[in-house]
Amino acid sequence: MGGTNIRTAAVSKNGEVLLVLRAPARAKGTAAETVANISTQVLALQDAARRKGLGRALAIGVAVPGPLNVRTGVVYAAPHVKAWRSFTLRRNLERVLKRTVIVENDANAWTLGEYWRGAARGCKNVVLLTLGTGIGGGLIVDGKLVHGRSGMAAELGHVCVEAEGMLCDCGARGCLEAYASASGLCGLLKQRLHVEESELPPRYLDRGGEFSARGLTRAARGSDTLAIEMFEVAGRYLGIAIASFINTFNPEKVVIGGGVAGALSLMRRAMMREVKARAFAAAVAQTRVVKAALGPEGGVVGAAFAAMNTPMKAR
Repeated sequence: MGGTNIRTAAVSKNGEVLLVLRAPARAKGTAAETVANISTQVLALQDAARRKGLGRALAIGVAVPGPLNVRTGVVYAAPHVKAWRSFTLRRNLERVLKRTVIVENDANAWTLGEYWRGAARGCKNVVLLTLGTGIGGGLIVDGKLVHGRSGMAAELGHVCVEAEGMLCDCGARGCLEAYASASGLCGLLKQRLHVEESELPPRYLDRGGEFSARGLTRAARGSDTLAIEMFEVAGRYLGIAIASFINTFNPEKVVIGGGVAGALSLMRRAMMREVKARAFAAAVAQTRVVKAALGPEGGVVGAAFAAMNTPMKAR
């Protein structure tokens, strides 16, 4: 579930996506309404799967935004679902669906998807960054997803890359998210031009007058010097963060996904310059920085993996 859309999928035991349905997330509703919407989509998927002869679901996994406790299924705070504040999402879903449900953070789920069937397949140590409106992250160490004490580990978009830097939506200053996400790129442009978002050049805006990372990418590929500069700045800060992740976790791969990852080639030179300047050379030589392979389906594949591989005693 995202802030705008919800995607449900029937996934086979070997990770093949057999059927996908999409619907509005209705994230601005009450807690009860959002639970009802998720449950309705899951039931609709099950009905569609049965009609196609795919059988009954063996397990149900739900990936949602925001920090949560995977053991209790409590969502502490979801940035795009205001009604979820210390909300017992798992218990409420299980009450409606009458099935055991595994709840996982969306970036963690995408990490599991890339680990199982995507760009990190065959790796044991992985860092994943999702560059979207914000920046999410996931960590796999020695083949296991890292949750931390209460499930809030790997908020990698909120590592500090500039001590007195730009204000982040989380309230802190200098977070990676404030520079290398879509909202961060918008902030960089506004700061550079000394204008509000609606006053940015039309080539960077969508039809609704809002900033578009896709538009900025298109402009950069068309030799727009300002757009190129913005991606170089974002790449620099991305490289500072990745260097820290390499020094800390010694991963085999750093996987980068999300809408802004479409501009990875525009950021790579500045990014790798910082990585090589700041991380141990031996560790850099052992690490590949790659683009995610699964795209929008990464989250549902990872949610399925979590559902099928969570021991019953931990549910």
